[in-house]
Amino acid sequence: MTTRSRWLILLVSTPLVALVTLGGMLGATTPLNQKGFPQLRAFQDVVSLVLEAYVEEVDIDRVMDGAMRGLAESLDPASAYLRPDEARLAEEGAPLEAGDIGVVVTRQFYLRVVAVRDGSPAADAELRTGDYIRAINDVPTRDMSAMTGTRLLRGDPGSTVRLLVIRGNAADPHEIAVARKVLTAAPVQTTRL
Repeated sequence: MTTRSRWLILLVSTPLVALVTLGGMLGATTPLNQKGFPQLRAFQDVVSLVLEAYVEEVDIDRVMDGAMRGLAESLDPASAYLRPDEARLAEEGAPLEAGDIGVVVTRQFYLRVVAVRDGSPAADAELRTGDYIRAINDVPTRDMSAMTGTRLLRGDPGSTVRLLVIRGNAADPHEIAVARKVLTAAPVQTTRL
């Protein structure tokens, strides 16, 4: 091999070797530099195991819906994962029915009453703060968002909603029928300083 051939090979191969080396160093990432969620790897492993080894056929959409619901509910009682139809209603600002029973609910395993308006149908039916609503018109509230529960509690004025309520003993739920009505805004009392 001539000297000229050697120089030509050196000139061609040196940039090629440098490019491959530099590309390998830039393309390699170390776990310390990654800004990801290592929990997602565990989640992926669990989903893979469920899909591959579960005894029965798995509905992956139902599994993912449950995972998303659990993620949102683990934040706080006011956070909720909304199904696409629920999210659409929220985005559109769909109006609520005029008839109301006068309660505010949140999610806490079932729907939980966090406020009962004085003089409301709910107060007249003796619903209390802290009561759990296990079902609304025979629809279980276990997997229901507070938004959907609020929509189901509302309806035409004069119509009745049936609630399966747990107070104290979960083994002894009782049914309460509450008539919806249009609630007027209570006057706000102000005091002068």
